Amino acid sequence: MTSILVVDDNPMDRRVACSILESEGWQTFTAENAETALEQIPSQQPDIVLSDLQMPEVDGLELVRQVVSDHPDIPVVIMTGHGSEELAVKALQQGALSYVPKEILSKVLVSTLKDVLKVSQGRKKRGAVLRSIKRLDTLFELNINDTSVEALVTYLVEGLEVVNFSDEGDRIRVGTALHEALMNAREHGNLELDSKMRDDDDDGYRELAEARLRQSPYKDRKIFVQATLDRDHVAFTIRDEGPGFDTTNLPDPTSPENIGRVSGRGLFLIRTFMDKVAFSDSGNEIVMSKRRPADQE
Repeated sequence: MTSILVVDDNPMDRRVACSILESEGWQTFTAENAETALEQIPSQQPDIVLSDLQMPEVDGLELVRQVVSDHPDIPVVIMTGHGSEELAVKALQQGALSYVPKEILSKVLVSTLKDVLKVSQGRKKRGAVLRSIKRLDTLFELNINDTSVEALVTYLVEGLEVVNFSDEGDRIRVGTALHEALMNAREHGNLELDSKMRDDDDDGYRELAEARLRQSPYKDRKIFVQATLDRDHVAFTIRDEGPGFDTTNLPDPTSPENIGRVSGRGLFLIRTFMDKVAFSDSGNEIVMSKRRPADQE
């Protein structure tokens, strides 16, 4: 059973988060501060740590640092409230894998944690691969279904381990960026879904996505992925067959006023976890890359 450690000094917020998670059939543990959470992690070994950012004494940012350092295989997702936007950016840069604004917790908490689990658990389930490979350079052609996206992310994160790129936490963060880029190509590119629709009508957004998966021309479109991996540098080019969009009119997903929106979260994570991100003029291709951190060379 999936287990989540919920860390928040506010009892009501803890209960709300646990209620949402338990309704999904997940097991929850709670801690009212970071110190207690760090004491519980070794014995409980949760699948995810879900933490508030603003707590007395040791805050959520320090909790992220310590979990990433001491338990790199346990992903951390942060909950953000109004006024904690700058801390959220710092937490993602320190190693948190995703974030959930408290004002839309009921709408996106479960889906966010499922996405994180797909990346982290996929890593744990796959066996060791050949260590003699020093470089991987591969082109993939994906159908529009979800399964191929998840399988490719797992394969490529394994590839990062094969070529010995960075540490486990960094590899999972690259996997998260890949997952977001591929889902953007699928939903906003090939299915032509407007991300702003999710802010107002998430259920309607999902229903439209399911409908278009059965309609032409959407159902026949593919995603093309070029991946180049080695010990010091990784690069990905992801292209969809949608009409593209105006890349000069992209809102800044890292600005405080945008961090609480459902739309734009994927691009925010991509830009946080990757060193370089660029779009083609047509808007249906993204190129992103990351170098091995200097402290791991």
